[in-house]
Amino acid sequence: PAEKIDVVVHPQSVVHSMVEFVDGNVIAQLSPPDMRTPIQHALTWPDRLPCAPARQDFGSRFSLDFAPPDMNRFPSLRMGYDVVRRGGTSGAALNAANEMAVGALQAGRIRLGQMFDVVERTIKAHQFVPRPSLDDLMEVDRWARSYAARLIET
Repeated sequence: PAEKIDVVVHPQSVVHSMVEFVDGNVIAQLSPPDMRTPIQHALTWPDRLPCAPARQDFGSRFSLDFAPPDMNRFPSLRMGYDVVRRGGTSGAALNAANEMAVGALQAGRIRLGQMFDVVERTIKAHQFVPRPSLDDLMEVDRWARSYAARLIET
């Protein structure tokens, strides 16, 4: 549930993920601010492969700062929490629209500030199914990609 997911702002970008266990202990994945290692780890799990980025120098002085996010400054985060709370096909619509918006941004067809609007409008317009089958999710994905593409074109 959304209440079990915490997001924090971490300016140093050294902590890439943290998991808190029922006893209150936290295990974190730390590496230099380079996403290659965390992505490689996710793709090669459970194996560990050598990786080219620099290693974290724990012998030098550095700090780990965390702060709660400003939901007005990060509206996509608020939208993500709303989608998790609603469930059903909302996540499929968000993911498909986001992938279309990211592709359009990378291609220079939309600006960064337009991404949120494309995703939000797609989620609001999709036909919500509270307990979707795999076929329902695949159909929402197909529909949302098409709808988002039309929004991007206009």
